[in-house]
Amino acid sequence: MTRSRQEEATCATSEEHGHLGKLADELSRYDVRADVVDGQGPYLRVSNPASTYAVEDVICERREHDYAFIASFGVHLGGSGSLGVTAHKVAWLVGATEA
Repeated sequence: MTRSRQEEATCATSEEHGHLGKLADELSRYDVRADVVDGQGPYLRVSNPASTYAVEDVICERREHDYAFIASFGVHLGGSGSLGVTAHKVAWLVGATEA
């Protein structure tokens, strides 16, 4: 049985959603708000409650061997195999931790 393109796209989107959810869980160690937003493609909106302007949207892209987290301005933040390091980078971007 083969899957349709729509089923494959839905499966990929749900996998990306799952990885974004894991990153959100990892970000719970920091004083930030992290919510997975479902739109045309899911993304993680991370904000620092101490600042009106400190907001970053992170997307998740399928790569050959894992998933990559990408900042809204195109910088690679880390992979699905390094959630702790990636979470630290995202928290730093929104001013919730020191470098």
